Amino acid sequence: MALEPTWVSDLEATSLTIEGAVATVTLQRPDAANARNQTMRTELVQIWDHVGSRADVSAVILTAAGDRFFCAGMDLKEAGAPESPAERRDRLKSSRDIELLASLPQPTVAAINGYALGGGFEMALACDIRLIAQNAQVGLTELTHGLVPGGGGTQRLPRLIGIARAAEMLYLGLRLSGPEALAWGVVNRCVAPEELQSAAAELASAIAAQPHRALIYAKELLRMSAEVAQAPGIERELDVLLTLLADRQSPND
Repeated sequence: MALEPTWVSDLEATSLTIEGAVATVTLQRPDAANARNQTMRTELVQIWDHVGSRADVSAVILTAAGDRFFCAGMDLKEAGAPESPAERRDRLKSSRDIELLASLPQPTVAAINGYALGGGFEMALACDIRLIAQNAQVGLTELTHGLVPGGGGTQRLPRLIGIARAAEMLYLGLRLSGPEALAWGVVNRCVAPEELQSAAAELASAIAAQPHRALIYAKELLRMSAEVAQAPGIERELDVLLTLLADRQSPND
């Protein structure tokens, strides 16, 4: 199903709702633990392309249906279906939705309403800010299945909490509760389950209320801090500041 520039787009495994300047993307496979199947990956590629192109969207929330799972990771039933190595490689490389999420120009908020494991946790890690329900859990559990993360988990988690703690989570398949995730610096806030969605909406609305162009530049600069050396990042920061200052001047100045 092709996305239309409407307020609500319901797809098969996901949905997109835009209210004001905030877009909310909901994973909608609660009967399958919101696991990431190929349909979900394909739809998320569509959604991130669509949202990223909208100048009227200033903040994005990623959450999930139900109250037990945010996303249990890869759909292991689908992964066990007959498929050649070449077919699997082409399928997975054709839908790098987590990288599209990470590269969105708008700030992103993950509202982790339940278990976020494997690829589900990697989607949350690709967001700028993470809120978690007290009864939720997060973890990179791929090693327990004889696998390794494939959605950026081994790269983003150590940048977030340090390599020693990331190693403990990765090597042991350690799952952190909501309060533990907050204590470890994995998430920004831990709230009661019934308060999660309203807290995420309030935060995203506050972010979206900021001047749009400066907000988009601010995210670009934060992303650069993890990708380039300090000196070019500082130079880009000054260039952006000068651009925004010039924009503030009236045509008669």
